[in-house]
Amino acid sequence: MQRVITCTLCLTHDCPLRCKYCYAGRKYRHAMTKETAGRAIDIVFAEAVRLGRGADLSFFGGEPLMEWELLQWCYDYAREHADSLPVPPRFGITTNGILLSPEKLAWMAERDFLIGLSIDGNQAMHNINRCYRDGRGSHAETAQALATLAAHPSVRSQCICVVSPNNAAHLSEGVAWLAAHYKGTISLNIDYWSRWDDDSFAVLKTQYTRVAQLVIDSYRAGSPIHLRNIDDKITTHIHSPNGACLQCRIGEQEIAVSTDGNFFPCSRLVGDGDNPEMNFGNVRTGIDRARQHHIISRRGCTTPACKVCSLRHRCLNSCGCTNYAASGKLDEVSPFLCSSEKLFIHTADTLAEQLYAEQNPAFLSRFYPNATKSQPE
Repeated sequence: MQRVITCTLCLTHDCPLRCKYCYAGRKYRHAMTKETAGRAIDIVFAEAVRLGRGADLSFFGGEPLMEWELLQWCYDYAREHADSLPVPPRFGITTNGILLSPEKLAWMAERDFLIGLSIDGNQAMHNINRCYRDGRGSHAETAQALATLAAHPSVRSQCICVVSPNNAAHLSEGVAWLAAHYKGTISLNIDYWSRWDDDSFAVLKTQYTRVAQLVIDSYRAGSPIHLRNIDDKITTHIHSPNGACLQCRIGEQEIAVSTDGNFFPCSRLVGDGDNPEMNFGNVRTGIDRARQHHIISRRGCTTPACKVCSLRHRCLNSCGCTNYAASGKLDEVSPFLCSSEKLFIHTADTLAEQLYAEQNPAFLSRFYPNATKSQPE
């Protein structure tokens, strides 16, 4: 598979919602200009050519659908300037769905966009954090967007469900609701920016056990729930003997561009777009190689306990943006990240061992398409 650079354009700081856990900076009317977007695309495409890679373009915010005409312009501009790339670019968007009309969905579907819909499960879970400015929950509108998306199963898509200390108690019910209304991949994104104490972690542990049972039951019923977190951990078990499976590429294969054209190593590290610690250039002066290499050199994991842990190849310990959110450092694993990753791996392994022992056809088809009847190590 052709390696690519993913460029995320943060089109605007504005958003209809005021989500309590948002890491994308303050919300106000400030959008990227076409000049900035064009320069960013030119620089990232040139970087891809220099490294012999493809380049994919993703749209983020704020809420990127608030700048719909700019998004369309970026798509057209990128397609017009992609002749030098070894493979055509692909496109994606992360949206809260409030502005996702059938017409916009049809336009993106025709162009094979990957659509990431942010929806935190059922109403009880979602409305705790994903609120309008006046405090009203947004579940009804986002659920309508999910229905629009679910009606087009050929569209590349996924649901993004953020799990925070204050909504974790609803997780299993939230996953069950999502699975009943959507048959694609569900990604459970843990809110590493918030503080998880012992009580909230205990809730998360209980909920993950219930989620695992939901997944087991779904496989037995022949209609599997595809949770990206669990699927990824199972895959790392299968392939980890061949080396590390989870490798951080921030600042190298991933570049995020703020509304003002500043470069950052990951969309989760843009914030207000003015953090000098994470900035490595802008569209007017280009990539600051010294700053870029400094950031790249700091990613990874220097936590001593991780070096001797048997699960190190299956863990997010090397993910720079996750580490930064949880510990404030690109290369340092927080106690919560360590505990949560062990929990997720244990949950996935227990689930997988049970389904493998049962020789569940759907499970074997997904993870062991060429498997023999022998039990994996």
